[in-house]
Amino acid sequence: MTRTQPVTTGAAPSPAEVHGLPRAPVLPPPRRRRRPALLALAVSMVVLGALGATYLATSLGRTTAVIAIAREVPWGQTLTAADLTEARIPADPALEPIPYVDRDQVIGLVAATSLRPGSLLTRDALTDQRLPAPGQQLVGVGVSLVQLPTTPLRPGDDVFLVPVAAGSAPATTEGAPSVVEATVVKSGPPGTDGLRVVDVLVDAADGPDVAARAAAGLIAIVVVAGE
Repeated sequence: MTRTQPVTTGAAPSPAEVHGLPRAPVLPPPRRRRRPALLALAVSMVVLGALGATYLATSLGRTTAVIAIAREVPWGQTLTAADLTEARIPADPALEPIPYVDRDQVIGLVAATSLRPGSLLTRDALTDQRLPAPGQQLVGVGVSLVQLPTTPLRPGDDVFLVPVAAGSAPATTEGAPSVVEATVVKSGPPGTDGLRVVDVLVDAADGPDVAARAAAGLIAIVVVAGE
């Protein structure tokens, strides 16, 4: 006769129960500790980031009206309204252009350097000192094509005014005038007589002699290397 084993239901007894020991209590899962300070810091960083992005976008979109150069203004020339135009640029502390609202204060000042079209106008590029400055004289020197270089003269070029005798020979006789240092202010177009008049600045002591020799066509112009 076959014996039937009783069917056991439920979970298998633990090793502690098998040995007659009490079952170990079941521990609850560990609770996560909330840190309000870290949460507040994270929220603050998100808010600050959003504010920074908003400020950056606003700053990039904000422009300022400043003065720009509309056409070339040679060194020593007085600025007129036609020389100036309005430009709008983003605010940048590294740039110091003159605000466009000061346009009327700029008109009538003198360019302290040659100003290029499209450049922004700054105060260090201007002066209220008109030419000629004290101690200087402005002289117009008429020269033929063989008495100056073919390279165009530009305002601000340093030149030598070399005295020549009749027939374009250098004046080398004893007591002849010496070479005079000068600065070009403006070079005019050739006239109908083939002469080109170049306005130059010279020391006041040299002005009368340069003017006399220039009237006789006895001066040649030599360009010297700039600093």
